[in-house]
Formats: sequence, C-alpha cells, structure tokens
Amino acid sequence: MDYQHITNTLLLQILFFILWSFLLYGLASLAIRFLPVLAKWSAFWQALLLIALAPFFPVSFFQVNNLIPAELKSAVLNSQNNLIVHSNSLVSQVENQPLSQLFCYALLATLLVGCFYTLLNFCFSIFRVNKFILQAEPAKEIELFNQQQQVAIKAKGVEVFIAQQAISPFVYGFFKMKMLLPKHVMTMEQHQRHLLIEHELMHIERHDPRAVIIFRLCSALFWFNPLISFFEKRFLQTMELNCDAAVLSAHPKSKKHYAQSLIASIKLSTNTLNSEISTSFSGTGLKKRELESRIRIAMSPQKPKAYGAGYWLILLLMTSFLMLFALTAKSGVYQQSLSPSNTAGILPVLNARISSAFNDINDFRGRKPHKGIDFAAARGSDVIASFSGRVTIADSSSLHKNYGKVVLIEQQGNKHSLYAHLDSFNVKAGQWVTAGQKLGTVGATGRVTGPHLHFEILQDGKHVDPEIYLDLEQ
Repeated sequence: MDYQHITNTLLLQILFFILWSFLLYGLASLAIRFLPVLAKWSAFWQALLLIALAPFFPVSFFQVNNLIPAELKSAVLNSQNNLIVHSNSLVSQVENQPLSQLFCYALLATLLVGCFYTLLNFCFSIFRVNKFILQAEPAKEIELFNQQQQVAIKAKGVEVFIAQQAISPFVYGFFKMKMLLPKHVMTMEQHQRHLLIEHELMHIERHDPRAVIIFRLCSALFWFNPLISFFEKRFLQTMELNCDAAVLSAHPKSKKHYAQSLIASIKLSTNTLNSEISTSFSGTGLKKRELESRIRIAMSPQKPKAYGAGYWLILLLMTSFLMLFALTAKSGVYQQSLSPSNTAGILPVLNARISSAFNDINDFRGRKPHKGIDFAAARGSDVIASFSGRVTIADSSSLHKNYGKVVLIEQQGNKHSLYAHLDSFNVKAGQWVTAGQKLGTVGATGRVTGPHLHFEILQDGKHVDPEIYLDLEQ
C-alpha cells in the first residue's frame, strides 16, 4: 500500500478544507453585511456547515479529456525481448525526502489522535445523556400537556421523561425523540408549562435535535478547523432564537407568559449536563447576554422575523453555487498539485534493461517501427507512474488485446503515458496518481515473448520517443 501517497493526499485535502472554510467565512461575513438577518437564521449556519464539508465529498465536476487517442485504438502492439540492451543501475529515482515525509506522517498522526480523542468525548457525551434519561421516570401525568400537545407527542412518537434533578428541559435523539422535563415544571403555572413544552415540541418539529448532533459530531471530527466550531456556536444561538420566534408566532398573545417561563426555568435550573448534545430550553451553558436577548425578543411588541420563500430561494442558490465552486476548485487544486515540477519523468521500472527502443524494427512486429520502449524485468516487479495525472484506463479490454493488461494515464498538456503487459493493477480508472506511485506489476499479458513493460508516450494524440521525457542514463 502506498502510505506516502495516502498521507500526502489526506493532508492536501485537509489543507484545502481549512482554506476553503476561511474563504467561506469571508463570503458569509460579506453576505451578512448586506443582509444582516441571515446571521439570525439557523438554516444559514446549517448551510455553511454543508458547504464547508464539500472538499470531502467524493464527487468532482472537473473532468479531464477521457477520450482515448485514435492512434491507440487502431494500434496493434508487438514486442520482443531480445534486441537492444541498455544497462541501467538505478538504486532509486524517486527523490527521498525523509525529514519532510516524517513530518507529514507525524502531522497526520497528530490529527488522527486528536480526532480519536474528540470523538471519544463525543461518544461519552451521548452515553452520559442516555444514562441520564434512563435514570428518569416516564411521564404519567397527562395534565402536563394540553390536548394539542398530546396529539403531537403521540404522532411523533416522542418519549417523555420526568427528572428529579433541577435541569433545563431538553429534547434529544436522532431517530427516536426523547423529551426530558424537570420535576419543578409541576410548580409552574399551567400556561407557562404548556409554552415550555411547546418550545421543546417546536425543536422536534424543526429537526433541531438531529442538527445539534450532526454539528457536534463535525466539531469533534474536525477539531483542527476552528471555523466548524464557530459555525456550531452560531447555529446553537440562532436555533434557540428561531425556535422562540416560531412559538411566539403560533401564540402571539402569550409573549409575557413565555418570557416568564424562560425566567422561571433559568431560576430553577442547576443543570450541568452537557447541553451541546441536546437542545435545551435554558441550560447553564447559555451566556447571560444570550438569555437577555431571548427575553428581550420575547417581550418585544414587534412581530418575530419570518424567513419566507425568498430567503429559502437565496439560501438554495447560494448553497448550490458554492458547493459547485468548491468541488470544481478541489479538483483543479488537486490536479495542479499533481503536476510535475519539470518535464523529466521517473523510469517506470527500476533496475530494468531496455530490450527494445523506440522505432526499432524487427520481424516480430512485422517490420513496423516500435512505438515505445520495452523494459525487461522479472514478473512481479513494481511498475510506477512516470508522471502524475488521472488514470483513464486500467483493464485488458479497452485497447487492443495485444496490449494485455494496460494502464493509460492522462497528464496536463494533452499528454498520455501507457503501461502495457501488466500482471496486476494497483489503480483503477478515474483515480488520480502521483509520479512515483505504484500502478501495478510487470507481467507477460497480451502478445509478448517474455515478461516486460511496454511504455509509450503520446503527445497531442501522436506517439513520441519516451526518451525525450525520461533520463535513461540515471
């Protein structure tokens, strides 16, 4: 397995992910400057998280030319194993950079250890909340809910529990929703209690518990990117404000009671439970300024802001455009990073001898000029990519059967490199490869006289002498 290639690819993707997140933050700040209401919309921060994760999506809209050169389609490969002998005593052609590669391995290991630790904390938070819920008692008092709430709880399959501890009411779950209410709700006025429960049901209606878990998971998994945690924080803030607004829109005459229920819940709650994994009504994790803002908005005579179809259309267009841009940019950046720094390619087989050079003529090929270079080597010897690019063919059926098992790689500048008569493959079509990466092993498939690698280079669809691009004297 090519661990160096895997490490470099992951680090490149992580770097692009972080840079893309900062660019996204700048674009979001610009959008908020012209449309300030977006900053107070929880769906906006959810969309930013989705867009930020685009670099990890396996989809790519950037395509190179996948057409097989016409000269390859009509070519009939013939090769021989006993003509020109060119000795080559390579020990290694791939530049060794032990210190830089060791640093890359150490960096990736640090990132993975950090991910393991934060994911462990995330799992512990889930375990802690579930354990806390299991210690509570199922709700039996039907008078806790009004008739409309009873119907909603039954329709959504919500399990309601009563906790003896002085906690803030919260809902939790991904597939099965659970609502946990403190025992002190019994001491609240009925109207206030119903508004409190209405708030929790509104969270479920808006799918907030699932969004909280997804945000928390992403913050744990991508702990090295501070902007993911920032998006999570802003989402949690706006989630509560939007939920308050939804409840007040449904009960416009109950603003005073709603503010009183919020204040009462704050006074009675001493909850230290991890509020980041659940959608709590007024947990101790909320800052004083945030609570004051919620109370002030609840008491305001103004009608809560509603995000209509126009805002959703803007959000959809923005998300679609930025996702497309991110995926295209990712492919472009990745391709540029794979481009060789010079025109000299790596010999595809180390410590091999040249058994047939370019334009050689013999009876085996019907007196036709040889279109490549043959590298004679033992069956099973590694075949490596001479240049970086995208694999367009990795099979034994796309080209003439005389080629046997073949890999065709397309590089920048409308150039192709072909590796034929392979015994096995280590890559597949559509995969990006870097110079020096293993493609397969030397074999004797197709029309051959013995095990060897047949290597061709095509420029603008025409065969050229590979020696132009390879330093055979190394």
